[in-house]
Amino acid sequence: MKQPKQVDRQSQIEETMDKLSYYCLYLTKNKWDSEEITQEAVLKTLIKYPEDTFPPPVSLLKKIAYHAWIDRIRKQKKEELVSEIQDTTLAERQDNVQQMEQLRKLTPKQLVVFVLKEAFHYQSAEIADLLELNESAVKALLHRGRINIQADTIHPLVRSSWDNLEQEEFFELIELTLNRGDPAEMIRILPNVFRTSKLYFQTNSNLCMAAA
Repeated sequence: MKQPKQVDRQSQIEETMDKLSYYCLYLTKNKWDSEEITQEAVLKTLIKYPEDTFPPPVSLLKKIAYHAWIDRIRKQKKEELVSEIQDTTLAERQDNVQQMEQLRKLTPKQLVVFVLKEAFHYQSAEIADLLELNESAVKALLHRGRINIQADTIHPLVRSSWDNLEQEEFFELIELTLNRGDPAEMIRILPNVFRTSKLYFQTNSNLCMAAA
């Protein structure tokens, strides 16, 4: 007497699985994904509901499969976004390194003029006031700086122009200034930069920390 019930249940399971599989294939548009979502829906159903009640209504299985698929899509999109952000960050870091290397082709005055003009869009007259130069001198520094940046190598006169300054510490300050988008700390030290020797940076070792 029990045999027909077992056969009926088996038939019901097969029919339900066929409908679920068809739905998952329609949902995912991909054979491999549809099989995985089908299995996931069944597993979640067996965990949540007693095994002897399987199969549940097809509508319940479809709902579970739908949410499983949505969760998978969201996870994939999140992973793609994280990967994209990481790639973008790496590219930005590489660009920053390249930009800083280009700036090493400038003399100290050319560097300051170039950063204020190109990065912070200061007017030539404003830069002239800050550096205590005339406007034509600022324009000449900017013009020569652009030529130096286009050069393949660093000019010997550019190297010698850094003899009385701690170049690495000054470039650290420039990089921090650019990263912060605020030239205030760089401007603050301008009266001292071109008048003092290495002693200025040696006695102001916390300079870059103050700019952070």
